[in-house]
Amino acid sequence: MEFDVVIVGAGPAGLAAAIRLKQVNPELSVGALILSGAVVDPVGIDRLLPDWREDPIIRSRRR
Repeated sequence: MEFDVVIVGAGPAGLAAAIRLKQVNPELSVGALILSGAVVDPVGIDRLLPDWREDPIIRSRRR
């Protein structure tokens, strides 16, 4: 698989970087991230994606 950007290292910083890159340039192909299920303070996600809790795709995956 080819990507424009690959973020090495998971966790909140890697996730934030991937989200921000896609916000700045939606055409970029960013390497897949896998969340470990670790407990993360949602403050950073709230700032990057203010409506993430109401997103129907995210809501369906949290159940």
